[in-house]
Amino acid sequence: MKKRLPWLLALLLFALLLTLVWQASWRHQVEEQELRAQQQLQVYRTALESEITRFENIPRALQSHPVLTRALQYPDRADALEQANRLLQHMSEETGVEALYLIGADGVTLAASNWHLPHSFIGQNYRYRPYFSDALRGSVGEFYALGATTRTPGYFFGLHMAGPDGAKGVLAAKITLLPLEHSWQPARELVLVVDKDEVIALSSRAELKFRTLAPLTPTARRRLENARQYTPMPLTPLAITYDRHQVEWQGEQYGVSELALPRLQWRMQLWWPSRQLAMNATLLSALTGVGLIALWLLLLYWRQRRRYYRMQLRARSELEQQVMSRTAALAATYRELEQQIQERIQAEARLRSMQHELIHSNRLAALGQMAAGVAHEVNQPLTALRNQSVNTLLLSQHGRHDELETSLQTMGRLIDRIARLTSQLKLFAATRRSTRGQTPLNEALDNILSWLAPRLAEQHIELDRSDGDDALLPMELHALEQVLANLLTNSIDALSDCTAARISIAAGPGWLQWQDNGPGIDSELIDKVTEPFFSTKCAGQGLGLGLSIVRDLVEASDGRLDIQHPPEGGIRFRIDWSNHDPDPH
Repeated sequence: MKKRLPWLLALLLFALLLTLVWQASWRHQVEEQELRAQQQLQVYRTALESEITRFENIPRALQSHPVLTRALQYPDRADALEQANRLLQHMSEETGVEALYLIGADGVTLAASNWHLPHSFIGQNYRYRPYFSDALRGSVGEFYALGATTRTPGYFFGLHMAGPDGAKGVLAAKITLLPLEHSWQPARELVLVVDKDEVIALSSRAELKFRTLAPLTPTARRRLENARQYTPMPLTPLAITYDRHQVEWQGEQYGVSELALPRLQWRMQLWWPSRQLAMNATLLSALTGVGLIALWLLLLYWRQRRRYYRMQLRARSELEQQVMSRTAALAATYRELEQQIQERIQAEARLRSMQHELIHSNRLAALGQMAAGVAHEVNQPLTALRNQSVNTLLLSQHGRHDELETSLQTMGRLIDRIARLTSQLKLFAATRRSTRGQTPLNEALDNILSWLAPRLAEQHIELDRSDGDDALLPMELHALEQVLANLLTNSIDALSDCTAARISIAAGPGWLQWQDNGPGIDSELIDKVTEPFFSTKCAGQGLGLGLSIVRDLVEASDGRLDIQHPPEGGIRFRIDWSNHDPDPH
């Protein structure tokens, strides 16, 4: 019995050690998994809150819109409701909000962005929705529910509105979170968002959605039914074993990590598979046991060997072998390091050479682009100057001296224009200059027509400048002349094969609109025509810099250039200066 006792103690110690290894491995893996899960939950929560925040300011922007307050004031006027429907539809399409709708004080929807769809909200009564009652009392209403009309889930905002006559109402918005849920589906873990009643509102697995983690209390079920929050979903409990830290579902064990979402009293949960962690802990425990047994066997073997060999001789032999082995390893490592150093020196030399070549190529490209831009800008006045010189010679030969003086003045202005271009080039070499200023449209237009009018007459193009010809635009004279000259030459080229050709110019405080009835520009090319060296003309007929220069000059004056397709055909260029001050003094 005494001989067996040490073996029994050793066996118990062995079992205790393996148990401790298993528990330590399990705890370590759970802590690491919990840390990763919390990081993932932070990412998912940020994405969810960003998705909600991205849309919550849209109703605020429309809260005081006169079209909506008018519809609230006159709910019986068809024209007021029509305008409100159109406005809400436009804002919904532009912003991506699923639905925007205006609700009267009685809870009946007056106008909606989906007024033209079969599942329109118009005429529906949402008095029972909490977001409506909260907003009507003056606070911001927020609510997640299944749509009473569409039966699709969404996040609802409600803002209080008041008409000029004191009429009250609610401006509501519905956003969909389905794309966000779809982005969770590829994850190996299960992502859930649970409300305060333990109802799963959002999930990466469709079969979990609108189920409950625990049976609903009668009070909670009654409250949900009154608000029709999840109608007609039965809200049946999941067949799970659940204790907030571990859950068993469909035969699989999951660990549960949780993060609070205070905004709607939600909780976001991440269910991660835990069975593999137990297997890993068991494997590590088994390997530890094998290692201990192997170590014990080695000790027995060493004791047996000690009987046949003397320790000193064996130690010397092993030491000599280790020294030789390490010396050889150090020598090999030294040679490998030398080779790596040489390779890195060569790589750095190649990198420096490639950097010098890249800098040289960039300089050549910039020089080529600058030369092309200067050639394009100078070519227009030079062409006009050549035509004007021929015209001047003919006037001189026919003795028309009164017109000869006018022609010479035009030539002088063209020469001044070329001089201004070269001076602008000097400024451009130093830094980009603002083209902000104040110029009458008629002055700049008269200057460019003095040398481009013959081309209009030659192609029988009608120029309509009656609307806003005296407008004062926030650009300096030279820059505005360049913009008008490029737009006019582009229109003349586009109208070369058109009958009844027409160019219309309209302007007002802070805006300019240029339109012709030519063939227009293909929709897929609209975003490219303002890029340098892009041209829709045939080879040799343009450098593709005109509209690029127009865009740069407009942006340098704090303006914006938009290219549009008018319904009647042709092309329309619209320039807006949003921060225009009509009286700079």
